[in-house]
Amino acid sequence: MLRAPLIMASVAATAGIAGLVVFTRPGRSEGAVYGRRIAGTMLIALALLLGRFAWALSSWGAGS
Repeated sequence: MLRAPLIMASVAATAGIAGLVVFTRPGRSEGAVYGRRIAGTMLIALALLLGRFAWALSSWGAGS
């Protein structure tokens, strides 16, 4: 069973969805738009990083 990579991939997917939600929300001011862009970028980066590590863990056979 690949429990650790599956958990990491689930967290990556959740972060990716959260990043997309943050990106699609409108901002009321210029500062709010900037803050949402920064937060969305950080969440998407987290999703990409964790997704890559989950893939690496599963390909190495870790967690089995």
